[in-house]
Amino acid sequence: MKILPQETASSADMGAVEILDCTLRDGSYSVDFQFTEETITSVLAGLEKSGIRLVELGHGLGLNAAEALSKPTLVSDERCFALAAGTLTTADWGMFCIPGIAAPDHLRRAAAAGMRFVRVGVDITDVAPAEDFVGLAKELGLTVFANLMKTNLLDAPGVVGAVQQCVKYGADGVYLVDSVGGYLPPETGELFRQVAQWTDVPLGFHGHDNLGLANANALAAAYGGAAYIDTTLDGIGRGAGNAVTESFATILRSLGAGQRYDYRGLGRLSEAAVRPLPRLHDDRTYQLVGGLSQTHSSFFPLITRCAEAQEVDIFELMVAVADVERARPTEELVMQTAAGLGRG
Repeated sequence: MKILPQETASSADMGAVEILDCTLRDGSYSVDFQFTEETITSVLAGLEKSGIRLVELGHGLGLNAAEALSKPTLVSDERCFALAAGTLTTADWGMFCIPGIAAPDHLRRAAAAGMRFVRVGVDITDVAPAEDFVGLAKELGLTVFANLMKTNLLDAPGVVGAVQQCVKYGADGVYLVDSVGGYLPPETGELFRQVAQWTDVPLGFHGHDNLGLANANALAAAYGGAAYIDTTLDGIGRGAGNAVTESFATILRSLGAGQRYDYRGLGRLSEAAVRPLPRLHDDRTYQLVGGLSQTHSSFFPLITRCAEAQEVDIFELMVAVADVERARPTEELVMQTAAGLGRG
């Protein structure tokens, strides 16, 4: 089954836009992966009732992450399968899958449990690990998206090349991912316009809110040609969080699109099921400097440790490291950069 958007915005500049809600996946970071069965079930039911047709759940880092990375969840992957299959009747559910964290058998088990789509996450600088998982997902009859994490590391021609490679692998759609929350709406829209010229498969956008622009970037992506937009209830997610489901549904309504979405129901669901949850909160300055310097939050602990060891300003070091290497800064590089700041 191929899942394609069906709602069309009234604006001549915007095509069909489908919300994919990942509250129960990306949002799990904000609760240290401790969603309860009660929360999972209530969010699943509420999203479906409010017109959401694509729902992602599970560990923030995808299938098998709790075991592979020793970051345990309250609810196992297998139990998530059962909850989703037993709760949803009209919406399709899917999971995230990072090659190397997940193995092919994890994908097979999820498909056997009723999963309808999968999103294969790879860094945009190396999409090759997606090939086997995309192929297997197609064999299993799943709709498969390639999620190009850290899209900001490449310029538009580089992004086009990565997208085209994933299309060759057989991906039904490709997501561009603002993993650092550093894009500005004009550049987001332009990136999607450029990439859309070179592919016929639907594009998606997943944005983070470091600079408070996740919703604006989501809208710019939609005007630029994105067919899928990731959102979470109350914007919960890794670090600064994501575009907001209830807000983005309301934005679509204001444009004369998204009539299927019950934005008021989504607001009530957010208020009842998500806002009361105890959450982790990243330091706001880290988020802002991370967005400005386009530094991924996974490198914050390393940069902090090296800054403290060399007694230099953490955020000056973050910017300095980003000027040298944003993709995979090593501890040696960060420490050398910190030492250079200290001598300065």
